Amino acid sequence: MYHQRVNGVELYYDRMGSGEPLVLIHGLGERKEGWKFQYEFAEHFDLIIPDLRGFGKTKCPEGEEITINAFAKDIVGLLDQLGIQEAHICGLSMGGIISQEIYHIRPEMVKSFILASSVSYVPKWLEKLLLMINEKRYQNMTLESYLEQATLSCLHDKSEATVQKVKPIWSEHLDGFYQAWRACLRIDYREMLKQVNVPTLVIACQKDKILPTYSQKQMHKFIPNAKLYMIKNAGHVGKVEKAKEFNRVALEFLLQEVG
Repeated sequence: MYHQRVNGVELYYDRMGSGEPLVLIHGLGERKEGWKFQYEFAEHFDLIIPDLRGFGKTKCPEGEEITINAFAKDIVGLLDQLGIQEAHICGLSMGGIISQEIYHIRPEMVKSFILASSVSYVPKWLEKLLLMINEKRYQNMTLESYLEQATLSCLHDKSEATVQKVKPIWSEHLDGFYQAWRACLRIDYREMLKQVNVPTLVIACQKDKILPTYSQKQMHKFIPNAKLYMIKNAGHVGKVEKAKEFNRVALEFLLQEVG
């Protein structure tokens, strides 16, 4: 594990492998270890896997608001400090939102995209509805209740073996959760995605109840020449539930289309 001071934050990250840089960005409530089933990517790439501010080992400066833009600037700042001018970017869920923001602020830094189980736009009516349903619950949520709820809601296969695979991916605290969740509701990348000119793979999971497949299908339509792959019989965290398939598809894209 490494760390760098970036934008006033001590940003912790894992780095392994060699080759072209590939950044893996975790989702809401996760930590960098959520990508442990993708460590085989290090056989082909220089893997950089950060703990986002407010999650895992990376703390959020007291009094500073957590935003999608702040997440993106942290990753851009880290890559700048590491002397990396261009990288492949792979983000799941909130990580996919942050990936889009990275392209928004530094498009020249993105060599390719993998946007998995993510979304590009939340309508205002849906934001209001989600706030009405979940705001108080999320503000008062305990870590124990969150771990149980997040694990089960993110899976299609709820067998004990799969549950045990998923439980370790979650952050050991909820410091950044509420603000990050609010930030995810305030996004609209529809027009920006029409300008994306790098190879892009959109991955959807057929049984995703967190971000249903219409979200990924919409993203796919917006991005010129993007590819769409559907993982069948998988919930929101297909990278864990169907890790072999997720890895095969992602590596085929990166090695054959981008290489």
